[in-house]
Amino acid sequence: MEIKQLKYFVVAADVESFSEAAKVLYTTQSSVSKVIAALEAELGYQLFKREGKGIALTPAGKRFHVRASKLVLDFAALETDTIQHQKNMIKISANHSSWLANCFSKFYELHKDEDVCYCFHADTTSNIIKRIHLLEDEVGFIYVFPDKKLQFEYEIKKYNLSFERLRALDGMIYFQPDDIVGKPEKTVDNIHNMKFIQSEQDEFFRNGVWHTNDGEPVSIENDIAVITNSDYVMHAFLEKNSMANLSADSFNSYDMGIRPGIRLKSSDGEIDFGILTNKEGKISKETRAFMDFISNQLL
Repeated sequence: MEIKQLKYFVVAADVESFSEAAKVLYTTQSSVSKVIAALEAELGYQLFKREGKGIALTPAGKRFHVRASKLVLDFAALETDTIQHQKNMIKISANHSSWLANCFSKFYELHKDEDVCYCFHADTTSNIIKRIHLLEDEVGFIYVFPDKKLQFEYEIKKYNLSFERLRALDGMIYFQPDDIVGKPEKTVDNIHNMKFIQSEQDEFFRNGVWHTNDGEPVSIENDIAVITNSDYVMHAFLEKNSMANLSADSFNSYDMGIRPGIRLKSSDGEIDFGILTNKEGKISKETRAFMDFISNQLL
């Protein structure tokens, strides 16, 4: 059995036609028919019912389709992974952060003449833990929330991971993007008159009770108007639509009276920001250089 046979079968089953499958596969209908006939002969049972104007999977064909589809996807991922290794691919994951994005841009500018291709994946902390566990990325930059620290410690021990804390942070309600600050600070009163834009699977507004430095409790759950997984959308709405976002405090320094938002305290404690790696994984010198660059930006 060859991967070509599985590919031809999966495409034909998906489009329910040998002729349409031939178009997708850039081959002829007779070639598709011959390949699938050979596959059926090898398996010893029929995969398709040939009908008047098309084809339909047999019960055995449906079961085979589930397994064949996974094999085809896994093979495609394996091919992609091989290409990435050939290209000296450096794979990094991080929580959504304009500060990290800007740091990555600065780092690349310093190393742009090196023969390296960077893959920078933005995701949630839980998904990044999975990616580091599976060695899909060399390193992850994540926020660990106080109410999740025990669970997090369990997971890094279970998966043989390592976490280096770089900074402990409070929260912040942003009224403008962190990278284009220039307007005077808004007051706490502004919080009660604004709509919020938050990231998908956001942990910030679920993280217990937030309060201002004066002890005033803050809850935004009923004021969320937009949820997105796009940093571009987040940036645009904060800049142009007079919305706010509850996230981690900024790593940037600002002049007196000029800040992107208002700091908040969590009743559960501070948020840890740091570097997640797999103890069984290999850290390339390029990735190590980026880790050192981020660490030095926080000094």
